[in-house]
Amino acid sequence: MKKILKTNWQRYLDSTAGKEAVRLFNHLTDDDCSAEDMWNVVKRYNPELAKNVSVNEEKKYVEGIAYYNEIIKDNVPTTEEEQKDFDSGDFFLWLTRGLVSLDEETDIFDAPQIGFKNILGSNLLLSIALSANLPYYFLPNLYEMQFAYFKKFAEKYELDIPEMPHRSDYRNRWFYYISMINALDVFAVENELLDFGELCAFLFDYELTNIKEEMAIEHEKPMPNIPEQAWILVGNYSEGEKKMKEGVWQSNQLTRKGDIMVFYEKSPVKKMNAVWTALEDGFIEPFGPYYSYSIIGKKIEIPDDKALTYKEFKESDYFKNREKEGNFVSKNFQDVSGWAVTFEDYAVIKSMLEAKGFDTSVLPSLYEPLRLTDKPITLEKDVEDYLIKPLLEEMGLKENVDYKQQVPFHAGRGSTKRPDFCLHKTGKDWEDGAKIVIEVKLEMKTIPEIEENYEQGVTYARFGEAETLVICDKNQIRVYHRNKKGKFAGYDRDYKQFYWSDKKKWYNELKSLLIK
Repeated sequence: MKKILKTNWQRYLDSTAGKEAVRLFNHLTDDDCSAEDMWNVVKRYNPELAKNVSVNEEKKYVEGIAYYNEIIKDNVPTTEEEQKDFDSGDFFLWLTRGLVSLDEETDIFDAPQIGFKNILGSNLLLSIALSANLPYYFLPNLYEMQFAYFKKFAEKYELDIPEMPHRSDYRNRWFYYISMINALDVFAVENELLDFGELCAFLFDYELTNIKEEMAIEHEKPMPNIPEQAWILVGNYSEGEKKMKEGVWQSNQLTRKGDIMVFYEKSPVKKMNAVWTALEDGFIEPFGPYYSYSIIGKKIEIPDDKALTYKEFKESDYFKNREKEGNFVSKNFQDVSGWAVTFEDYAVIKSMLEAKGFDTSVLPSLYEPLRLTDKPITLEKDVEDYLIKPLLEEMGLKENVDYKQQVPFHAGRGSTKRPDFCLHKTGKDWEDGAKIVIEVKLEMKTIPEIEENYEQGVTYARFGEAETLVICDKNQIRVYHRNKKGKFAGYDRDYKQFYWSDKKKWYNELKSLLIK
């Protein structure tokens, strides 16, 4: 874990802004701190959330804080004896049990996920009330809608944070708050940030401001490459978002910096009227209602008279005849924010805009994928038959001579491992081992899926004593090399990555890795 720069931090503490931030956070713990005061702290230090909150919603947020504050205030320990036996983890479990309406007999970790889904949106409000009453144990969760900045903070200081829970794992998304403040507590102790007001000022004013400024400088730089992916974003701008230059929006966690974000504004507008750019990779936000988000910017507005209407999309011959899978138009733009926009989709959208007189030369270009096959890739076997085998044969490798599928490697006690492809046998028979093992999947959409397929591939490669492991799907190829010999060899985490859409660029390099 990296330490903070004490000189810069002390300079901030001595400044007017630093003193005011410490005062505001310490005021949370005062007996006369009202729910409105607490909400004002949220608004000041979490503008991403605040700009999405209407006047009516704001009243409900204040009421929610007041409700939690009353429950907690009535149940925190007051006597010295009670304080001696106080356990903050047990207290949080007790609060959670009440919020999800569990009886005493039910284990909280066996409770239905729906209960946690219903309370997830109140995590921030509860955390404010908890930190106001128990500042030595809890922190306000001002990272909702700002989780990208928390991740940057964790990277900057080499903070050990747990993996993100899966989308439908609402229980662990709720308890991620506890994991997060435990990690921040370790950071605070290491850096002697033991005063509640100072710690909060460091996290949510000093460091958050620094990170946002550093990111803003990076966002002004030109994007490095022509983007390979476009995505559809759907929603309505809140009052605070109508003039925003950049902000956080629900998207796909696979979004990469530079990707094109086509924006469709819902009722009552019902028009595709802007194109944004992803300024950062997509990220998971465990506390938010939509789970995955992107920071978007570089907005290109399409004038109202040239924006594409819902009716024009529905009457488009292309979108009428486009296959249903991934067709955001046939879904009437409902629940499709974060869906992929194909190269063909994007080309048609641009032609429709040109037909209305919009100059599409101002829009970012999308990398045109190399069409490797006219066959539909819908099964894992399609990846094998229409992508891998033609590639190997193009490289001069012959089936059953230079490569073989489903080779049985004996793993002991009757167990057999069968990798999808083995290249270059190392003994008399294929079962004796191979120099290269290839494991094929249809699509690896998430980091956990890639990790799972890597581990499976390593198991096969070890028993074949392969020098090289390849995992691939319909989008990409990853090549890993063994770092030592033997059936229990490890494989370097560093890998070479190749995208099928970019075949002309990487063909010779990959060939040199596969031809042994």
